[in-house]
Amino acid sequence: MIVTDVRGSEAGPLTGARREPMRHLGRRSRVVDLRGLPSHPATPPGPDEADRRHGAFLTRMIAYLCADGGVAQFVDWGSPVPGTADLVRAARPDARVVHVSPPGVAGMVASDAVLTGDGSCSPSSLNRLATSGLVDLDEPVAVLMTRPFAADAPPTGIADLHALMRGGGYLALTTTGPHTALRSALAPFHPVEPGAADIQWWPYPDEDVPGPGTGTLGALGRASGRTGGGRRWRR
Repeated sequence: MIVTDVRGSEAGPLTGARREPMRHLGRRSRVVDLRGLPSHPATPPGPDEADRRHGAFLTRMIAYLCADGGVAQFVDWGSPVPGTADLVRAARPDARVVHVSPPGVAGMVASDAVLTGDGSCSPSSLNRLATSGLVDLDEPVAVLMTRPFAADAPPTGIADLHALMRGGGYLALTTTGPHTALRSALAPFHPVEPGAADIQWWPYPDEDVPGPGTGTLGALGRASGRTGGGRRWRR
């Protein structure tokens, strides 16, 4: 497996149009504000439309993670759409992005990323991530593992990944299976509201949005950070 560090511009003040603050996802009334973000028709998507909708889902999730989650480092673990690093840079230019991707996906990712390896959290992949020095696991990190999995083939090694994230952070997953499959796959990460929701309108709960979705569900799980020799936790 090859892990490549992709850095944006040097850290500094953000420029551009002023954005309204992102709201926390902890309560129904404090979901991420989607005003100004692209809307999506409820028609069944073709391949290009599916990529666009997945990219819009990642845009909203990354915006939340940067603005409200305090995340400055991301692991793009086999994203099914290109340009994840660009989405992160747009939200936070000083963020670090590390790509870890399975075979056969190289042509779908930005040219400044090098991918090989396995799409699961195998011991060898986790060991490389822990020892490469590309990610500071004593600080919050967001792992975007958003290639949809089938209900009968959930990702492996999630508990080991959780244990590795000493500084806390987040894990994003998607599935073509039911809500229960996605919530189960996130464990031991704690689901962030609304739990599992269709990627077309995440973070709004499915019951709050009329019309058919994409058939792909997304969810975000949180890991608390351990400090003080593991005796104290930080959010």
